[in-house]
Amino acid sequence: MDYFFDWNKAGDAHVGIEPIFTADEIVNKVDELAGRLTRWFDTEPVAQVAMNGAMMFGADLSRAMSMRGCVMEMDFIHVIKNRQKSTLELKATTELPVKGRDVLIIDDIFEQGRTLSAMREYFLSLGAETVTSVVLLDKSGNNPTSIRPDFIGFECPDVFVIGYGMDIAYRYRELPFIGKMGRA
Repeated sequence: MDYFFDWNKAGDAHVGIEPIFTADEIVNKVDELAGRLTRWFDTEPVAQVAMNGAMMFGADLSRAMSMRGCVMEMDFIHVIKNRQKSTLELKATTELPVKGRDVLIIDDIFEQGRTLSAMREYFLSLGAETVTSVVLLDKSGNNPTSIRPDFIGFECPDVFVIGYGMDIAYRYRELPFIGKMGRA
């Protein structure tokens, strides 16, 4: 049985969603990342969660770091990607002062590095002392990228994923696991 969720009791509501990473695997990975990040920072970082997909990861990770004694401020940044036009737009930016501070970017998926690069440059332009990044899923495969996340949860196959904050047409964010539509 997965953490918070008995897949067998879901009934027809989630038929056709094949789990890739179970809730238990996610809980364990978040715990591992929280331990590593808490040791990494010797200051109180400004956590910046990339909305909307990383909302659950950001909440769980920040709580796990707090349980280890890491004190932080937390805000959200909203980056809109237009895949057809290959553009990025910062829809909502930080309200917190970051000048001279350590920033922790928390994101859901890393693919080509464009979003991470844009967020990193944004916080550096505001005067951040350092910018550290953690992503839950790395979908870059063997593709060369100009930037890499500092911390990675899982290597993920190149499939469209849903659950644990990630959606399709605003649905399935609530799932406590990460899956794909259809059978594996």
